[in-house]
Amino acid sequence: MNKDMESTEYSCSDFNSTFDDVFRTMAQKMPFLMIPIINEAFGTDYTEDQTFEQLRNEFYESYGKVITDSILKIGSNIYHIECQSQRDGRMAIRMLEYDIAIAQEHALMEDGGRISIRLPRSCVFYIRNHRRLPVAHEVRLYLPDGRYIDYSVPVIRANRFDAEEIFEKGLLMLLPYYVLRYEHFLKRGSPDDTKMGEVIDEFRDILERLMDWSEQRDMPELLVDLTDLMRTVVEHVLPEGQARERLGEIMGGNILKLKSEELLEEGHNEGRKEGRTEERKIIALRMFKSGMSPDQIADMVDAPYEEVLRWVKD
Repeated sequence: MNKDMESTEYSCSDFNSTFDDVFRTMAQKMPFLMIPIINEAFGTDYTEDQTFEQLRNEFYESYGKVITDSILKIGSNIYHIECQSQRDGRMAIRMLEYDIAIAQEHALMEDGGRISIRLPRSCVFYIRNHRRLPVAHEVRLYLPDGRYIDYSVPVIRANRFDAEEIFEKGLLMLLPYYVLRYEHFLKRGSPDDTKMGEVIDEFRDILERLMDWSEQRDMPELLVDLTDLMRTVVEHVLPEGQARERLGEIMGGNILKLKSEELLEEGHNEGRKEGRTEERKIIALRMFKSGMSPDQIADMVDAPYEEVLRWVKD
């Protein structure tokens, strides 16, 4: 086997990784944030309010369970986004394995008994600074008759986008990992005060932009959630010290416990005590907009499924 493929570093797709937890939290709780990533990777022009379907991300194969990061279906197209923190010489093969599992899940039987499978449109989202990353991961698959198929997965590098471009393109999913562009500098024992001040000012500006973005779309929970996840990465990456403390002063939240869920629970309890149907309706509509299904919403807001359907269809 090629030495490059043997020297594999494990990625944020490995289980129990904080980076992976943050990404999957966004993918599962805020799946609409995936739409701008898809636009950037594939040149599509889906809008913020694009309807989509979240597909399951667990597949069982003969060699074990395969868990992917995020799979969305828009129209007839299936999109698969995988988060990665480290270089991995086998990433192209891993992506092909994931995509074959996804394609098998949605295989079709054609007339005449032929089975057709369509690989999803996939990309790898790298969150750390890496040199010499390819623009795409590629596999050349040779068929028994000598023909071959080139399989290519585009690469997105988070550090290629500054704050201005992130908000311009709506790539808010990159924000929790923004601190990684300064990781090596901030880990130094005695960071330069001038440079540190510039970093703090940049993060303060990011949070102000995020507040404006959330207010314009009437999504206050998004501000709280993303700020929490930004802090999660800061606390995971940076050791105790000045950098972590100063960044923590302008961020809030508990590690991977989304405060919007706490607020929804509080609203739910208050609604039950005071009979505030309208309040539960507002909560349900926000959940529906974030990609949750009516049956999930019915469980969370303690309302009949039929009533939730009426709310989201109004």
